[in-house]
Amino acid sequence: MQHKKWLDRMGFMPAVLVAGLVLVSFLTPKLAHAKGTYFTAQQLLAEVYGENPGSPKTLWMNKQHKQDVMDFFDKPLRQVRIKYWEKDDRRFWILSEIGKEKPITFGVVTSQGAIERMEVMAFREVRGDEIRLPAYTAQYDNQTLNKKGRLQNNVDGISGATYSVRSMKKVARLALLFDRWVTVPNASKS
Repeated sequence: MQHKKWLDRMGFMPAVLVAGLVLVSFLTPKLAHAKGTYFTAQQLLAEVYGENPGSPKTLWMNKQHKQDVMDFFDKPLRQVRIKYWEKDDRRFWILSEIGKEKPITFGVVTSQGAIERMEVMAFREVRGDEIRLPAYTAQYDNQTLNKKGRLQNNVDGISGATYSVRSMKKVARLALLFDRWVTVPNASKS
C-alpha cells in the first residue's frame, strides 16, 4: 500500500515540475520585457512643441519650495534646480523617481495648473511597466492639485505595480507643484 502511495506521488511530481517550468517560461519574457526606453527627450519635445522646442529653463529651489515639498511628501527634495521647457503656456518636465529599487523617468506636460500628458520615458525595474500603457496614463490627463497637494481625481492602481504607481503619482504631484511655482509672478527662473 505504501509503495502505491509513493508511485502516485512520483507520478504527480513530474507534472508539478513541468507546470512550474511552463509558468516560468511564460513569465521570463515578461520580466525581461519590463525594462526599456519608450521615449527620448527629443521625441517627446518634438511631439509637444514641434520642430523648435526652444532652450530649457531652470526652476531654482528656494527655502519655501523645499519646505512645501517637505510638507507634501514628508521627505526633502535634494535638487537645487529643476530643468524644464516652456512654450505657449505649456511646460515639459523630465523627472525621475525611484520605483522599488531603480529610477523611473517620466515626461510630464503641464499647462494652466493641470497635467496635459504624462509618459514613462525609461523604465528600469523588472516589473510594473504597465504604468506606461495609455489606458493607465490617461488617468493623469487633466489632473490638478488640491489644497493638500494631492491629485484632485482618483488614480486607480495596478496589481503588481504598486511601487511604480506610487512613483508616477509622486512625479505627477511634483510636476504640478513645479508648474504652480513657475506660473506665479516673479517666480525664480532663468
